[in-house]
Amino acid sequence: MKIILTVFLWLFIPLRGAWRKIRDRHFLAPLNQSMDFHFQRATILIRNDIAALRLHLRTFGEYKNKFAGKDVALIATGPTLKNFKPIENAVYVGVNRAFKYDKVKMDFLFMADYGGLDYIEDACAYPATKFYGILRQNIFEVNARSPIIPESIAIRHKAKRYYINAVHDCLIQKDLDFVYDITAGALTCYGSIVFPAMQFILWTNPQRIYLVGCDCSAAGQFNDSKPNILGIDCVMRGWRRMKEFATTFYPETEIISVNPVGLKGLFRDIDKE
Repeated sequence: MKIILTVFLWLFIPLRGAWRKIRDRHFLAPLNQSMDFHFQRATILIRNDIAALRLHLRTFGEYKNKFAGKDVALIATGPTLKNFKPIENAVYVGVNRAFKYDKVKMDFLFMADYGGLDYIEDACAYPATKFYGILRQNIFEVNARSPIIPESIAIRHKAKRYYINAVHDCLIQKDLDFVYDITAGALTCYGSIVFPAMQFILWTNPQRIYLVGCDCSAAGQFNDSKPNILGIDCVMRGWRRMKEFATTFYPETEIISVNPVGLKGLFRDIDKE
């Protein structure tokens, strides 16, 4: 009996060790990899939050309540911009190529997607306060491929920088909340630069916001009839969430759609030609 037990233990102990190695390789290794991935991702997100806090205090701090009691016009670049009649004494916040619209002068200009900005050098000499965004998921990531406006260009253009959380595909990405305190977090973008600009405008606490050229369509630009690439469903989803956000945090600020197309019926509509 002792001989049989000895042989059994002699065979079992090595087999048990081998089984543990196989088990760990097939079951624990993937778990460890998953834990490592989530830890690394959490580390990146924490770094992002710290980076946004440090940068946004400098970028946006001075604009809190800046335009209380005033009218601000958000100038996007849809075809209806051609029919817009300027609003007297309004503050103008433009996005992308809006600075090429010559009926009004932009006071502020927001840009972000360097890959689509073949006209960015034209903005260098334009006399507006410029904000050039950085997509948040690219910060600290080694294999980033998204086109970010280079820091050298931002410096030469005397542009302020800010971080963006982007939702590009509403079918596979969950909704992101807009940021109330834009000095403490990345600005949320639903497939269009109008959303970071809109969060900035609300931060200034104006009496009225006029949405101009925010057509939410693929019918081209005010100065180019070539169809543009725009995730309309995602953008519209963003505008619906923006309405909820503004109603909650800025209920005394009226939002008005000027010559609306896709936004018709979402805010108060006016025809102003």
